Amino acid sequence: MNVLTRVFKAALDEANKPESYVKGDEFERFVMERLFPREEYNLLHKTHDYSSNRDNFIASSKLPDFKFVSVANRLQFYVEAKFRSKYHNGVLEWCKPFQLKRYRDINNIVPVLIVVGLGGKPGRPEQVFLIPMQHIQFVKLFPSFLKRYEIPVNRCVSESYLTRIM
Repeated sequence: MNVLTRVFKAALDEANKPESYVKGDEFERFVMERLFPREEYNLLHKTHDYSSNRDNFIASSKLPDFKFVSVANRLQFYVEAKFRSKYHNGVLEWCKPFQLKRYRDINNIVPVLIVVGLGGKPGRPEQVFLIPMQHIQFVKLFPSFLKRYEIPVNRCVSESYLTRIM
């Protein structure tokens, strides 16, 4: 396949990407750049994108979105990023039951943190919540629960904060 064909195929894939994946990609960029920037955290793993998985699903895509290690003390952890535009019927459904089980199983080996962006746009959420997986029991979360885990929107998550919550 020549370069022009690959460029055309990539553009076509991007144009046909479902809206939920576009929003997810944008929120993942926010999480990587704002909350866990490369000056403080090294990226060890990132799940594959929509186009990579569409034709031939890659098993590691079942892992949380990212695996980071802190530069300072080598603290390793996974991050699953979820953006939701609003609450539905007073709750936020952040995952499906099979995903909850999978994240719990992974959390038994390496800590998993759930980052939820709520409201605004995926690249500029109005609120951000950082929740350790061991504190989550359900796929639906109430605002009163989330409020306990709210973090500043545009500030890097410090390693000292992570060690306190994990």
